[in-house]
Amino acid sequence: MRGASRGRSSRRCRLSPNEETIDEVFRLARRADHQKLRMRLHDDATWRPAPTAKWKECETADEVVRTLLWRAEANRLRPGQMIDVGDRVLVELRGKRLDRLGAKGLVPRLFQIFVVRDGKVASIQDYGRRKEAYGAAGLSA
Repeated sequence: MRGASRGRSSRRCRLSPNEETIDEVFRLARRADHQKLRMRLHDDATWRPAPTAKWKECETADEVVRTLLWRAEANRLRPGQMIDVGDRVLVELRGKRLDRLGAKGLVPRLFQIFVVRDGKVASIQDYGRRKEAYGAAGLSA
């Protein structure tokens, strides 16, 4: 029995609660569900771009929602590999035109560290290189 739904459901079963929160945030952003997406963020949520990105930091939860909606649509962002390291989750993003968002390398890849508190996203930080992201998460690349 081969099928995409079987692989996805077995992957979903193995997600930690923090990873499930992040997976849901991206799902809601792709569906453009503003209200439910906003409920998954702390009121003081922030989002800092990669140092080489050309967009300004999101300083409020409403700015984070607008940016998530825009990036989910324009870049078709979705989480790839996730590593839960306590209150933080390192995420390798999948999508289009990641170089415009600060990704670096021959095959541009973008990484994010999500801080999750009480089942809600408190902050997001983008990294253009794997080594930087792993270092910020306290992992060795």
